[in-house]
Amino acid sequence: MESADLCIPIYLNQRIVFDLLAVIEDGFSRMSTIKTSTSEAESHKSGLGASIGVSNVFALLGVSFKGERETENGTQEGTETSKEKVHTPTSLFSKLRFLLKQKQLLTEIPMEEGSIEDFMSGQFVEFRAILRKNPLVDTIEGFVQLMNMAILFTDEQTSPAKGKHTKGGRHRDPNQLIMEQMDGMLSAMTASNSMELIGEILGTSTIKAVLSTELQYFNDRSVSEIIDGEFRVLGKVIRVLMPDSGEVINLLRKTSFSRLQGKIFDQLGDAFVGVEGMGITFPELVTEIEGPALQVIPIAVFA
Repeated sequence: MESADLCIPIYLNQRIVFDLLAVIEDGFSRMSTIKTSTSEAESHKSGLGASIGVSNVFALLGVSFKGERETENGTQEGTETSKEKVHTPTSLFSKLRFLLKQKQLLTEIPMEEGSIEDFMSGQFVEFRAILRKNPLVDTIEGFVQLMNMAILFTDEQTSPAKGKHTKGGRHRDPNQLIMEQMDGMLSAMTASNSMELIGEILGTSTIKAVLSTELQYFNDRSVSEIIDGEFRVLGKVIRVLMPDSGEVINLLRKTSFSRLQGKIFDQLGDAFVGVEGMGITFPELVTEIEGPALQVIPIAVFA
């Protein structure tokens, strides 16, 4: 057993694990009962000996006999122990991973003398990668946190401009307005309860992986645990992008922004340039991933 076999999942799609195990094993039991019994036997042995000696002065005649009686009493005591064998989602995933390896259905990356051309849609793959959030989501979240700090450190409220009042006669804080706009963008990008992760596959020079994750399968529904960490990913390839193919993976394809051109978000990126001049950095604003790349449905992200 290797250390990777004793895995600690950060992301685990339990539904896929259960379904695949049920297919492989023609159904499976989440709980089984094991009964063991032991028996003990006891024996008793008794002996009776006697001798009669008749002798005369000539010692010519002597008669002796010895009788021995042996009895065995067997008693059996049966002890039956009942145990319930229960699997956890993690142990079922480990079992699935073992079966995929045993049946030679799992391809590990990097392969010896392998390249992106060796992969095809439908393969089960496992690789080590450094994972990052969708850059656009990461940038907006960072900006919202920055605005929250700015509001906390603002001691004085901006005086209302002459003739410009909001409903109720109160001035609208411009920072608050920007935050609401950013929150609206975040809500729109996570409306499908999914998150795109970008992985730099270790052991390869240029191959990237795009993971389409579901937020409900993260520990505590938080993606922050895996950011900038080195993890193992097991999943199924659904798309292979060759280098210089001209094809891209749109990171916003599951959002309401999927039909917008990337140039619009380039302008949004230019708006953060001034903020970066204050010593605050944001990731490069990328909405499309070019080849060579793999688009993967992850089953598990684990350490």
